[in-house]
Amino acid sequence: MASTTGDVRGLGSTVDTTPMVQDGWILFAAIMVLFAGLWNAFEGFIAFFRSTYFIGSAVFGSLWIWALLWLAFGVVQIAAAGAIMSGRSWGRWFAIVTVVLAAFVNLMAIGTYPWWAVMMVAIDVIILYALTVRWNQSATV
Repeated sequence: MASTTGDVRGLGSTVDTTPMVQDGWILFAAIMVLFAGLWNAFEGFIAFFRSTYFIGSAVFGSLWIWALLWLAFGVVQIAAAGAIMSGRSWGRWFAIVTVVLAAFVNLMAIGTYPWWAVMMVAIDVIILYALTVRWNQSATV
């Protein structure tokens, strides 16, 4: 029977609110994004308080600016990892964008800490692979 009051609850919703199905690669990517975000935030704090930890000078700008960038990208990556772990379908795209930007920041900061920057870029490439391999559209919201 049709409702005359405008109440349409229970009449068949087309929006699926089930979270995204997590497979091994997505869980691996979420954990790696979380660890990369924690390390970037930690690296930002180190750059604020222990600038002697870095061997070279920053390529563009001062070390204080790079500390802000590392800290900001760390917080954003932690948020992206939380979105992936909670099963949000947009979390994968958000993580892809943040990982690409974080890899670019680490590539630009190669003068301050060369070996670690190269290793972080390599980890970001592995994370990108994990986020994009076996993309199953039917499993997303």
